[in-house]
Amino acid sequence: YKYDLRRFCAINSVTYDHPDPSIYTVLTARGGDEEGTALADFVIFPPRVMATDENTFRPPWFHRNVMTEFMGLIHGEYDAKKGKKIGDDATDASSGGFVPGGASLHPIMTPHGPDAESYFANVENPCDGPVKFEGGLAFMFESSAMCRVSRYALECEHREVDYASCWDGLVGTFPRPHA
Repeated sequence: YKYDLRRFCAINSVTYDHPDPSIYTVLTARGGDEEGTALADFVIFPPRVMATDENTFRPPWFHRNVMTEFMGLIHGEYDAKKGKKIGDDATDASSGGFVPGGASLHPIMTPHGPDAESYFANVENPCDGPVKFEGGLAFMFESSAMCRVSRYALECEHREVDYASCWDGLVGTFPRPHA
């Protein structure tokens, strides 16, 4: 079975901020452990009009999931992981950001969100009108199963070993509860 992902009709928020990625689900495999939980969802982030409401935060917010997210970039760039550029080679795996063919894995309950550059750019954005994102096509497999990373992937030379550095410069905005 083949499906041209360019034909997928993205829907968006008409109320506020970045909606849950489930609105971009192309295919769902039922069969999770809990009623109403998918074994896996295939989601895409196609060219689309970003949130049109004033005073919103357009990239995905910082969050944790009860499902594992495996995300990749097919072409272009991803609006929440622009990354810091080192030198002229944007395909350098150590430069941060998402590169076409690259992927990330966020296991169940692992906090993640936009990189510092994307966060600060969007905090400064007045969001005074709709913006069409036409810069790329990303995908995500979301699963209620815990995924295991292979030894090959853990030892692969072209993996991004400093992935967490994309959040350097961000400070906490919520007080920690007392232990």
